[in-house]
Amino acid sequence: MPPVTTDPLESLQRRFQEGCLHHGILLQGRTIRQCEDGAFDLAKCFLSIADGQMEHPDLFHLRPSGKARIITVDKTRELISTLNRTSNQGGSKIAIIHEADRMKKEAANAFLKTLEEPPPSTFLLLLTAKPYALLATIRSRCLIARLPVLQNEKNDPQWENWSERYHQWIVGLLDRESLKRDRISPLFTAYGLATSLLGLINDQSNHMAKQVKSNSKGIEDKELDAIEVGVRKGVRSKILSQLAETTRSVVTQDIYKKKLPKLGVKLSRVLQCLEKNMRLMEVNLKDEAAIEDFYLASLRIWTSK
Repeated sequence: MPPVTTDPLESLQRRFQEGCLHHGILLQGRTIRQCEDGAFDLAKCFLSIADGQMEHPDLFHLRPSGKARIITVDKTRELISTLNRTSNQGGSKIAIIHEADRMKKEAANAFLKTLEEPPPSTFLLLLTAKPYALLATIRSRCLIARLPVLQNEKNDPQWENWSERYHQWIVGLLDRESLKRDRISPLFTAYGLATSLLGLINDQSNHMAKQVKSNSKGIEDKELDAIEVGVRKGVRSKILSQLAETTRSVVTQDIYKKKLPKLGVKLSRVLQCLEKNMRLMEVNLKDEAAIEDFYLASLRIWTSK
């Protein structure tokens, strides 16, 4: 199905009010938190939920559970059974599938029939930051709503401070005269940057996890475990994406314009190393080992002739 254009949430709310909204909606965002905020806005509209309230007898959730963050087939079938019952208040029923890309194949297949032929007045909101991790059969049966990248996000002052130190580290590595005088300090600085970056990830993860927990009454412990893991991965992904952008911004400055062809090759190698370690972290390589590897590899690449 074609994606929703203009403001996606306003468009979906208007279609609902006009009685022509498709029952299966795939909300794609930069982060799951963004998708969840959008889904709650839609649920409030569809179910006439008062501001400040997060619960409703006809609002249901399907979440990943456990450290592996998997949506199981048993939980999926339980939701399907619930949706096939009569509405508690005689209106619409809303199911929010958090991190829909975490559905195991069996769960996705069990959900497919409900997505094709849902019970009357039932809307299924599938949330994902990784749409192509979903089965194509799931994606093809949904109305896709791509949430815009938020332009007003403010960086943490700690990140700004860290970013400036990282910027100066790369500038120092590209200054060959400075390196001739001191080859030791950049190595110690690399370890310091790695340690403080891990601290940033931990601090932001803990802060967000506390916020999520405070709004998570009634959620099972296994689901809370999955939420905490997901929050950490989301924070880490965001910070490492900012790291990549900062790296690009240093090398593309006007002062390096004449050296850009050669530096461009080095930049490509550094970013490939970062992407490799990001993938390894997704399959449970420890953050400490991955980030240390990135900095040591960066040190070798930037200082090579």
